[in-house]
Amino acid sequence: MSHFSQIAVKFKDQSCLVEALQRLGFYPQIHDKPVNLYGYQGDKREQVAHIVVPRNQISYDSNDLGFYWNGFEYECLISEFDQRWGQAARDKGLGSQFVPKLQEQYINLYLPKLATQLGGEVVALGCNGSVTTVRVLLPTQTIRR
Repeated sequence: MSHFSQIAVKFKDQSCLVEALQRLGFYPQIHDKPVNLYGYQGDKREQVAHIVVPRNQISYDSNDLGFYWNGFEYECLISEFDQRWGQAARDKGLGSQFVPKLQEQYINLYLPKLATQLGGEVVALGCNGSVTTVRVLLPTQTIRR
């Protein structure tokens, strides 16, 4: 039985997280109240999540992938097995590159949304290894006295 680990990832926007998962080929289930995750043998686990990628979308011997809303952000719940094995794609497992790929997709969706909420726009987005650089143009306000 694989152990589930909690990964320190800051996902705060549900729609961006769901779309990021979809861009990686997954179709997550969204729940108002957290539901139990299931292991690779169909066994009910104690871990619960609001957003669930069912194990059958990940690989034939994977566990569910879950995201639990703690009131501030989504906590990623992923089994040790799924962290080690796979190619970060539907039906091919998750593997060690899954979380970085998900973070990249999430950032590409979340930052333009945040910039728009602040009245600005993203003017440049670049990735160099694990570092993503974003240039945002925000309006300035002149105060006359």
